[in-house]
Amino acid sequence: MRKVMLLLLAVIIICPVFIACNSSNNVIEPTVGHIPDGWYLSEEHTYGTFIGEDGGGWGLIEYTDEANKNLVLVYYGDIPRALKGNETDGDALIELAIQESYTFEPTETGTMTIGDHLAGYTRAYNEELGFCQMNIFFVIGSTCVNVYTFFATSVTDAEQTASLINSIH
Repeated sequence: MRKVMLLLLAVIIICPVFIACNSSNNVIEPTVGHIPDGWYLSEEHTYGTFIGEDGGGWGLIEYTDEANKNLVLVYYGDIPRALKGNETDGDALIELAIQESYTFEPTETGTMTIGDHLAGYTRAYNEELGFCQMNIFFVIGSTCVNVYTFFATSVTDAEQTASLINSIH
């Protein structure tokens, strides 16, 4: 009886640790293949630094444009429950982008391709202040990627921001 209790106790202690370790092994930090001139890695936090509303872990890679303070924040983590099984469904990706666009009121939504991954996005322009905000969601393997960007609406700023985002893989 004592051996059974010890075995049961070991299972209770080891299983949650194994599950936690196993789920974090599936999340891979994405790579940014192109950093435009004048941009730099301004902040980096490993997977698990942030916890999402549904309990999933997230990490962050942030890039900043020295000249205009344009930002690209690349959050990466567990696939949210709302997206499980719908990782390549454009409507589900758009819906998640809308839900997570709480810092701005989207004026445009749609899908785009980043690398060879379908992404849902929201966008808002502030013509008075001359900037654009976007929230983009896509999945690479077992990793969800959420890109938030804030950039000036000049052609150069938009092109540099797009080139950085499009190089994520």
